[in-house]
Amino acid sequence: MKSFGSNLMQFRSKKGLSQEAFASLIGVHLTNLSKYERSKSVPSLEIAEKMAAILDITIDELVYGEQNEKAKNQISDNELLNLFNKAQDLDDDLKKSVIDFLDAFILKQGLRKQLA
Repeated sequence: MKSFGSNLMQFRSKKGLSQEAFASLIGVHLTNLSKYERSKSVPSLEIAEKMAAILDITIDELVYGEQNEKAKNQISDNELLNLFNKAQDLDDDLKKSVIDFLDAFILKQGLRKQLA
């Protein structure tokens, strides 16, 4: 898993912001931002919230990386991960059907275990 600092640097660069400009926007000294990006220090929650807002991401993404990266770290089965990624592209009604099916299937398996 990537560190907070490397996530911050990646998202800041994607947004096209220099360290100087970003430090100014979040109200910290350039030295502090540099420490955050090198994982030598961590910002307060208030500063992290400002960072996320300016970068148009969630604090979760700032801490854990992009959703795909987080999913890769949590789901070890590549086939399952690929199916989840494809399911994200479905329209809302179809996504709900997939969620309902998985929920019912997992519930059924749990009941089988309890009855066995």
